[in-house]
Amino acid sequence: MAMIAAALPSIRSILHALGSGALQVRWLWLRRLIFAFLAGYAVFGAAHVPMIVTIPDLIVASILLAGGAFVLIVARLSEMTTRDIIRIASLERDVMHDSLTGVYNRRYLDGRLAEELSRAHRTGCALSALLVDLDHFKHVNDAYGHDVGDQVLRHVSGLMASIVRTNDVVARYGGEEFVILAVDSKSADASLLGERLLQRIRSEDIVLLDGNTLSVTASIGIATSATDDCESTFLRRADEALYQAKRSGRDRLCVAGEACQLASA
Repeated sequence: MAMIAAALPSIRSILHALGSGALQVRWLWLRRLIFAFLAGYAVFGAAHVPMIVTIPDLIVASILLAGGAFVLIVARLSEMTTRDIIRIASLERDVMHDSLTGVYNRRYLDGRLAEELSRAHRTGCALSALLVDLDHFKHVNDAYGHDVGDQVLRHVSGLMASIVRTNDVVARYGGEEFVILAVDSKSADASLLGERLLQRIRSEDIVLLDGNTLSVTASIGIATSATDDCESTFLRRADEALYQAKRSGRDRLCVAGEACQLASA
């Protein structure tokens, strides 16, 4: 009975780690069964206190002892496994995500871009890349400090993550540049997405820690995959379109090979 009771802290730790969900419900049922088993064990022990210990009594006690040991071992192993899974998941997230903004990082983007570009070539589906750059971001850092600059990056990356579809990819490309991979999106679809993003960025003020507000704008370069594109040429065309957007006055988007568009008010 003591070994079964000793398994309860491990199960409590597992329940805490799991949070909520169907798996936690199953572990809750297991804990209830253990409590029921403990109660039954106590009742059985109180009702069967033999004056003389017989072989059947020893057999029953041995079975109960083995059952308790089994429950304890399974609970401890499950606790260790749960901790390892959480630790590995945390490490995988750190490897794939940008620590400041929470969106994907350059390393993940490189791998995902290769996969999506290969799929686009194989299936004929369109893939668009939106290269987003915050306008005059150096001025923000110089005038307000890097803490405010970090807040701006988190704000803008949050806007991006909020408007894309679940199968799209938002990644920090470096510094104040971000890339959105719009899967199964032609140039027109990517332009609509870019216009929505520019409008959100320019219209939603950032509330600073001191209560003041700050507004920023961005420029976007868009490229849609071609049959002869590799990863470098694909993003280079988006970068060239971004350069054109900045040269045309910023706060606008430019599609590779097309005229730039000012963000809609």
